Amino acid sequence: MRAEYGRASAISRMPPALFGCTIGMTEGAHVQEMLLRGRGGEGVVLASQVLADTFARAGYWVQSFPEFKAERRGAPISAFLRWDPDAPVRRRYKLRACDVLVALSSAPPAPDLLARVRPGGLVLLNREERFPPVAGVRLARAPASRIARRHGVLSAEGRPMGNIAMLGAAVRLLLPDGLELLEEAIVARLGGLAEANIAAARDGYRLCRRQRSRRGESAVAVATPVTAPPARPRFPISVTTSLAAETGSWSLERPVVDSACTACGVCALFCPEGAIERADGTITVDYLHCKGCGICEVVCPVRGALRLEEVA
Repeated sequence: MRAEYGRASAISRMPPALFGCTIGMTEGAHVQEMLLRGRGGEGVVLASQVLADTFARAGYWVQSFPEFKAERRGAPISAFLRWDPDAPVRRRYKLRACDVLVALSSAPPAPDLLARVRPGGLVLLNREERFPPVAGVRLARAPASRIARRHGVLSAEGRPMGNIAMLGAAVRLLLPDGLELLEEAIVARLGGLAEANIAAARDGYRLCRRQRSRRGESAVAVATPVTAPPARPRFPISVTTSLAAETGSWSLERPVVDSACTACGVCALFCPEGAIERADGTITVDYLHCKGCGICEVVCPVRGALRLEEVA
């Protein structure tokens, strides 16, 4: 699914420059490419649509589309955004490399994700403290999760939704005069829920910080991009089980069994991943495969026997 936006009547058009350095010129075009990465339930697709609307209102030609893999909360979700100040965007393929990476989750981005940022590009992080420098790219950060908690922008499970606060930070870096346009896009998309999200976007804009390198800091190791696809097997049929995929890294929360547990086994019965086991009168959780969906907490018949804690 791809959402296309034409050129809006612009009140101002800012050049696509970051910190005084124009990016994305290696392809010989003015088109810029952004990758937004987060987890299912964090509003990644919504963020890409709102930001695309913002750029369109500023007079850019814009293209926005998501990529879904495992459609469930906690699974990695990507959304792609392209914008050009001069001409329609003609490309019709997903991004393999990007000029801007926006990491909506508070967890640090993996090295292979950082490797997708082009030299001279920008990485925007949902982060309170400094992030180790990454060779060849510029870093910025905003405390989006804290901002979301402050303004009550929460998911149905009570988790902070930092997506709109991150858009405020992105607009400050990419479209400095575009905060009002972002607010208009939020109202158009969210309607009655816009007030708290606009407040979050303003705080994200205000609290965004460009991170400057310090002498003696060690850079993050970035994975080498794969230039050629791996060889196809002779028989392209999986002979492994789902245990080979340690999906526990998807989880934002994890279940903790407390002393009130009676080991009734209801949680193990309903766990969709088979990550909970009853043995010798106790309940154990396999955190390597638990996705933190929270079903176990919902079905547990004993109050206080099981709770969810946020994964650091």
